Parts: sequence; C-alpha cells; structure tokens
Amino acid sequence: MAIKSFLNSHHVFNRHEFNAAFFGSVTDANLLARAINNGKVRRVRHGLYVSQAERFAGLIPSGFEIADKAVDDAVFCYLSALQLYGVLHNESSRTQFYTRHRAPRFDFAGQEFHPYLVKGKAIDTGQVFLPNGTGYQVTTREQTLVDCLYRVSLAGGAENALRSLAGFKFIDGAKAARLALRTNKSVCARLGWVFECMMADWGVGEEAIGLLQGALASGPYYFYSSTAPKDSYWAGNWKLYLPYPEEEMRAWLRG
Repeated sequence: MAIKSFLNSHHVFNRHEFNAAFFGSVTDANLLARAINNGKVRRVRHGLYVSQAERFAGLIPSGFEIADKAVDDAVFCYLSALQLYGVLHNESSRTQFYTRHRAPRFDFAGQEFHPYLVKGKAIDTGQVFLPNGTGYQVTTREQTLVDCLYRVSLAGGAENALRSLAGFKFIDGAKAARLALRTNKSVCARLGWVFECMMADWGVGEEAIGLLQGALASGPYYFYSSTAPKDSYWAGNWKLYLPYPEEEMRAWLRG
C-alpha cells in the first residue's frame, strides 16, 4: 500500500497499524516523518497520529476515534458514556475511558483524554453504534449510573450527573443494585435515593430497593462531600447527606 493511499483511508492510526501496513519499512517510516513535517500528518502523542491528507484536510476526528486508537481495549465511561447514550446534559471536551493498559493522560486539538486503569475490576460493558455505523465499547447504562454516583466529580458534578442520568428511559434496577454492592455503602445510599426519585420512570422494583437498604449500616453517608456547599441536607430514608436541598436535586432528575 502506498503511503498516500494509507493516509487517505486512515483518519486516526497508531504505529502498530502503520507498521502492519508497511512491514516496518525504514523507507515508509521516513515518509511518515516527512508527512508529519509537511503537515499531512499530526502527531497526537507518541505512536498515535491523525491524517490531514486530502480528504481529511482540516478535519479533527472525534475524541472517540482518537481514544479507540490510543489503546486496543478502550471502554468509554462517565461523561463519554453519557454522551454515547445521547443523554449528556452539558457538552464536554473530555474523553474518558477504561483500559487495562497503563496509558498517560494527553491533550489534542482542545480535547482532553483521560484513561482510567481498571486492573482486575469487573466492568459491565456493551456496545453503542453511531449513525455512521461505527461501534464503540461502553459501560452499560447500569454501570454508567453506578460509576457516576461513585465518582460524581468525574461525571461533571452533582447537577450535571443527575440531569444526564435522568435522560435514561430505562434502568435494570436489580442489576444496578448488584453493581453498587461491589463498591461501598455510600454508593448504595446514593443509588437508593436516586431510585426513590426515579422509581416510576425507570420501573425500579422492590427487589432493587431491598438490596440497597439491606447493604446500609448506621451511616451517615454523603452524596458529594467535596463540593461547596458541603453536604448538609438530610435524606432520612437513606441516611444520606445531600449537597443541595433535596427538592432542588429531585428537580434535576425530573428534567
């Protein structure tokens, strides 16, 4: 394959793909270096590139395209999962993904890329297909819900997280409850409070509520204690301190 043809068919590519196409040819490696120098290729980070040749001239790929080539096992999570499901409330320039590889955080063209090492953590995953037919691995709705309640700051804060999560039309309550049980009691309390607010919308059953209530101890628990104001509003059913008045937070979930 000629390098011109490669650059016109691969908008985002990594060094492994390039070497596989050209058998590690020194000549073609030099051509790649020349393409970088003359602006036909942009280096995202070491071993990761964006073609700007002909059909791709001036086009910046999505964060999903770049992250999917940055590692071979990207599972999009937090804000990125919410975006792929079409429920993200506030736009974000941050692309977040799980990986079992040690990968650095990096920036490109105004976008931030945040890989999270999962090690031995079990993650419930699925696949989302975009209108152009491209499919990406993503945390399931239930895993996304639990993740966003586990690390609220990574979901853009309490308001953005709740307004986004409210966009889900259905949640398997029992499945989400079982995923929450793998985390900690605070997450169980947070999820229980959200389920209480969204029971009718999501069809959450008594089994899920019972699993979460059974996991709680004496408390108290905190929804998001690192925010200002500090968690100081009490949701007694779940022994949970909220960072904002309960009615205000319920309104976020109602849209």
